[in-house]
Amino acid sequence: MQNFFGLRRGLPPTHLLNIEKPRGIDIEGHLSVLRSLVGETKNPDNTHSVILQHILPTTVEYIDLVHSVYPVDLVIAITYSADQATVELLRKKGYEVYVPASIDEMLNDVWKLVAQKLEKNPYPLVLQEVGGYFANWTNELGAYKNFKGCVEDTANGLWRYEAAAKKKPLGVPVISMADTPLKHVEDALIGDACVYSLEKVMRSQMASILQGLRCGVVGWGHIGKSAAAAFAGRHASVSIYDINPVVTMLAYAQGYYPMPLSQLLAGVDVVMGCSGRRSIRVADIDDLKDGIILCSASSKDIEFDLAGFAGLCDIEDIAVSAPSRCAIQKYTRRETGKCFYILDHGTPIDFLDMPLQGAILDCTCSELFTCMRELSSNKHEPGVIPLTDDLQIAVSKKWLQIHSQTFAMPGAEKDKVFFYPDSWNWQ
Repeated sequence: MQNFFGLRRGLPPTHLLNIEKPRGIDIEGHLSVLRSLVGETKNPDNTHSVILQHILPTTVEYIDLVHSVYPVDLVIAITYSADQATVELLRKKGYEVYVPASIDEMLNDVWKLVAQKLEKNPYPLVLQEVGGYFANWTNELGAYKNFKGCVEDTANGLWRYEAAAKKKPLGVPVISMADTPLKHVEDALIGDACVYSLEKVMRSQMASILQGLRCGVVGWGHIGKSAAAAFAGRHASVSIYDINPVVTMLAYAQGYYPMPLSQLLAGVDVVMGCSGRRSIRVADIDDLKDGIILCSASSKDIEFDLAGFAGLCDIEDIAVSAPSRCAIQKYTRRETGKCFYILDHGTPIDFLDMPLQGAILDCTCSELFTCMRELSSNKHEPGVIPLTDDLQIAVSKKWLQIHSQTFAMPGAEKDKVFFYPDSWNWQ
């Protein structure tokens, strides 16, 4: 395996990966649905906002549009997805941007930055975040009367809030879009984006391709299904593992090859962790095939127990971590000499290549803004609150009118889809 990928012989100085503005394409002005929603929104009580987000070139337009309604007092960058050029651009625009040093700081300390804003300014404040980093601090933030609550984007973040609520009641309302049908539209594309980025790394830095490899997907949820389909579309042999036996049966029925985790880890060349939780533990390390590649499609460095692995392995950087390249680390078991490779420190591989763009990005950003608007405009009790169907339907109708050529044609506005759900009862 090591010789197959060329890793023992060093890295070939080939193509460099870049996060950059596509040539000939203006990445500004793509959020047309969001722009329309913003134009319809008032802010009578001068609610401000704090945004914790992936800071990529495609994020700038979103922040600008939110700022035009709910002035953005602070932007907090997610550590592993902060594009430095975009951070500097936002600062030049006048935004205060904070880049935490680590995920541990994000989980334990960044809430204090929001508390400082609440102490300093009397106006109401909403927080939009990605990943549940404020889940353990809702009571501290809820002590401020001018804090309206949180908007959470991801399943992993939702699980953090639900886990925190089991320990003690949440101190603020948390509107979640993590398990909505609209969010599943995005999830269906993320797995493919992860496989795309993985393939670029393998081609440019590992002298290999996916065709003919045995690829494993751990976690067959919405993202895992997308990843499995993307692997299959690249002519890889795909096996899946999911802890839920019903999901495992569904994978079998759809033509994928489910395996016990130990067998999967021993037999495949590449594993993509898509569970949103811990996919591979220290207890699984002896099952790993010699030379296996591990990468993540999750929302943070949660899929693999890197700290536990470090206690049993020698770690070697075999690729320089730079903006244009993916960090690759080789873990070698001290006892056996077997090795495995971790890509991009176990963080989501798709952030090497701006994972979400175009019309689907517009959908996600519009749903986030709709959550913020609901939180700002209406009183909610503390706790997790799913985004309601009627608000998702409103976003979907607007999206179809703007991004679908067929539904934007003259006369299409009379179609039953634009009168749903009332049109169910039309005779």
